[in-house]
Amino acid sequence: MARPLRIEYPGAYYHVTARGNERKAIFRDVLDRKKFLVILSSSIEQFVVRLHAYVLMDNHYHLLVETPAGELSRAIRYLNGVYTQYINRRYRRVGHLFQGRYKAILIDKDSYLIELSRYIHLNPWRVRGGSRDPLRYRWSSLSAYIGREKAPEWLETDEILGLFGQKRGKAQRGYGEFVREGMEKGIKTPWEEVRWQSLLGSSSFVEEIEDRFLRDREIGLTEMKGLRESRKRVKAERLVRVVCAYYKIKPEDLPKRSHEYTEAREVASYLMRRYGLMRLVEIGEQVALHYSTVGNVVRKVAGSKDRRLRAALNKIEAEIKNP
Repeated sequence: MARPLRIEYPGAYYHVTARGNERKAIFRDVLDRKKFLVILSSSIEQFVVRLHAYVLMDNHYHLLVETPAGELSRAIRYLNGVYTQYINRRYRRVGHLFQGRYKAILIDKDSYLIELSRYIHLNPWRVRGGSRDPLRYRWSSLSAYIGREKAPEWLETDEILGLFGQKRGKAQRGYGEFVREGMEKGIKTPWEEVRWQSLLGSSSFVEEIEDRFLRDREIGLTEMKGLRESRKRVKAERLVRVVCAYYKIKPEDLPKRSHEYTEAREVASYLMRRYGLMRLVEIGEQVALHYSTVGNVVRKVAGSKDRRLRAALNKIEAEIKNP
């Protein structure tokens, strides 16, 4: 059987799962779970990932993630790799912790985002045959969604909760009712609708993905192995030059701390991440920022709804794409 397609692009949403080798436990105690969350938060920071939901079970985990910078593979490789190193050191073991490659299904957020968040949050209840209360399960993001705990900075709850109301308290109550309804009436397993082992969405979504990434391939879809979006790396020097020309400043001014250069520096950081495919540390060296600050900046620009900034980005990106 061909390996599942692995399509990556900025702004994509995925349901990610990884299971222990031979279905053995990947979490043995509280310390393991806490360490995993620390590494997960680091991966989110370094690779500009938005985490919308998660659950940690004994021998597997589920994540619902968004990739503003298109860095899914690097983020999950880092997560699984660093956690495996931790487990091997702590328990004096060697070898693989996880069973093969992680599984990532590209999803149509308009059709499946809410349902998949509930599916993930109900995992403790489903796995234990209804004997475990998911609303009180400690190792998932559900407590943050229903207001039982404060959401950590690395967990994004606003997008899904916003669909249940503008006032946070009301939205949290609405989401809690949504989860309880799933427990009472049952939920439909979405995996029967997955296409090509990797796509889950409406017909129009699947057609769009095929048009963007698959139509121009010479081989058939069923023969594809490990397909990824091909993106040409744009040199940092060119990105900086285009940004500075737009903002009418000199490239040597970009790292300066003056307020007048802030937006140009932030936009340049975002573009170096998206089009230069550069690591956060590398970008930091270009703009004189710590890599953690660069991560915040890239996430800020990627998610900005400011019309003036979006217009500026559109013009700069058009220049980059059409030299």
